[in-house]
Order: sequence, then structure tokens, then C-alpha cells
Amino acid sequence: MRRAFGASLPTDEELTVSSEITEFDRTLAFFDGPEIVATAGIFSYEITVPGGALPCGGVTRVGVLSTHRRRGLLTAMMRRQLDDMHERGEPLAALYASEAPIYGRFGYGLATYQAAVEIERSRAVFAKKLSGSGRLVMVAVPAAVAAFTRVWDQARRHQPGMLGLDERWMRNQLADLELHREGASPHYRVLYQTDDNPSGFAIYRIKLDWDASGPNGALRLEMLVAATAEAYAALWRHVLDVDLMARVSAEMRPVDEPLRFLLADSRQPKTRIEDGLWLRLVDVPAALAGRRYAVAGRLVFRVHDAFCPWNDGSYQLDGGPHDAECRQHDVNADLAIDVADLAAAYLGGNRFRTLMEAGRVAELRPGAIARADAMFATDRAPWCPSHF
Repeated sequence: MRRAFGASLPTDEELTVSSEITEFDRTLAFFDGPEIVATAGIFSYEITVPGGALPCGGVTRVGVLSTHRRRGLLTAMMRRQLDDMHERGEPLAALYASEAPIYGRFGYGLATYQAAVEIERSRAVFAKKLSGSGRLVMVAVPAAVAAFTRVWDQARRHQPGMLGLDERWMRNQLADLELHREGASPHYRVLYQTDDNPSGFAIYRIKLDWDASGPNGALRLEMLVAATAEAYAALWRHVLDVDLMARVSAEMRPVDEPLRFLLADSRQPKTRIEDGLWLRLVDVPAALAGRRYAVAGRLVFRVHDAFCPWNDGSYQLDGGPHDAECRQHDVNADLAIDVADLAAAYLGGNRFRTLMEAGRVAELRPGAIARADAMFATDRAPWCPSHF
């Protein structure tokens, strides 16, 4: 995989860190003689969906050497992975795409977005004074693993798109490899807690610099996760107050980031929107029945799925805030949609009307688009803050 992406071969330290999370029984490789020429893997996750959580295969480490392209190796690995997830009863699959056009043909749809932000520290005054009884502490890795895992579990319960991370995964997130520093400092790890109850954390690096006017450092925020609004504001205030920094940047932030409304200067932070998680409905009825809906309603979908023929067909969804049921049905459909576009709307990150106006969804009954948008609406944008 490193060769396919033009990166250096992994060090022994990197291999040790990787081995703790690698699922060898879900790792694939193509060989040409003794040489590995293509790879793909899966991590076994649970993903938060509106109103619940479902098993999800996290597709990772996908690469084909340039010498072996256009031989069907990627298609064969995608086929094997989706068959495996279907047999295991995982209704969802997810991945991050190195190139956007690759995975649509395998039924993956762009389901979440993420923001890259930059804030000028001189313009980072808050509109209101903070209040709260918690405190900030720097923590070493052993304490951070347990405390950060607790915070993560609290935060993900109500955040569609977040993946469940146990302490094994948190150790991986905190592995401070030289590969990731890019000339910046080792990790700073900050915990926000009230009494002995952790409710937020931040991980960041700094890169010191000076020019003729004085300090001109840069802080790179790698992760900030909070289970309460109080912890969120306090952690951002801390990050924006670090001495000798001129600017703060962060990637993989939620598109509905509240920070803009904490700041007195509403033109901060400068924001760029990028694609985030690509989702695949491996089992359409199980996926639709496994989430909850903002309002009660009924929809019949005519789903087209060329790559996973077990999904191709019509499904009646009866769902609401408290329960949902989905089953195959032969009645006239309300909407005709490709499985990738249904995945794009599944977490609430895209509206059916937007997809219809792009020619991706056909409204077969008047009012069905509005009903679908009302049912699939969520109170917060889906977000996945962890890469895999």
C-alpha cells in the first residue's frame, strides 16, 4: 500500500502500532509471484446512525501498483469485501476515497463532509466570556487513553457518522509517529474535566517560527472532541490562547462547527469544505430499518444496485422517531434511486431534493421528495472525526 501511494516503507515502530488494529482475517493481497501488487483491508466498526448504531465495515489500505492497473484487481477486491460483509451481517460499509471518482461504481456515495479551517489568532476573541466549573489538564498517554476513550464514547452517541473507538483504537490515535509530525512538535494532549468526569479533549502540535515582527508560530489541531458545549468552548479557547502562535489550523472538522458563533469576528474561521466519509448500504432493508427518522412516514424506494444484486428491488420503509421497519414490496414506488445515492442521503448529510435536482433521484409520486427529506432530516450534520 505504501508503494502504491508513493510513501516510504514503514518503520518497525509503525508496523508495531499498525499490528494492534490490523484484522488479518479481513486483509487481502494480490500476489504476482512473490510480489504483493494490490492490497485492501477492513476494520470492524460500529457507526452511529440517526437514533442508533450499526455494524460497519471500514474499508482501508486499498491500493494497486501502477504496473498492475486495469486488470480487474480492484474490482475483485471490492467484490470479495462486499460479499464478506454481507455474509457477516454488516449492513454498512464506509471508506475515505483517495480519488473521488473511484468508488461510486461499487455503490459508495458521498455521505459526510468535513471542513478544513484556519483562524488568525489575533482575531480569535470570543464574543462572550466563558463560564464553567471544569478545568484543563495536560495528560500523558496512559491517562489519555482511558479518559479520551470515555469522552469519545459519550460524544459519539448523538453524532451520526462517528465510529466506535475502544482503548486499542485510542492508543493508535495517540501514537505520535515521526511520520505524522511534518516538522512540528510531538503531541500536546489536553483534557477538560469537571471534578473527575472527563467531557472533552484536544490533541495538537505546534511549530515555532519568528519573523521581523516577532513570534509567527502555527498550531495544528489534530482532534478536538467534546461531549458538552462547555467543554467544547473551553478547549477551543485553550487552543486559540497558546502563546507564540500566529495562526491555528485544523482539518476534518464538522461542517456545522459552532466555533464561528463563539468568535466576535464572524468571518473567522476561514473554511474549506471537503468530502468526508463515503458510505455503502450493504444490506438495504437492514440499513434503513436500523436508523430512526425525524417524522413518521412511509416511502417506497425502487433501489438500483448493479454491483450487489441482492439489494436490487423495491422496498417499503415505515419509520419514525421511535422505530422503523423495511421490507421488500411490489407496490408502486415513490422514488427511484441508485444505491450509492441512497447512501449519500442515509446519514442526513445530503438532501433528496439536491440529488433530484442533479438528476440522481426520480420522484415517481408527487410529494415523495419532500416526505423523504422530512423523514431523513437530522438535528446535526453527520461527521466522522477519525481517519482509517
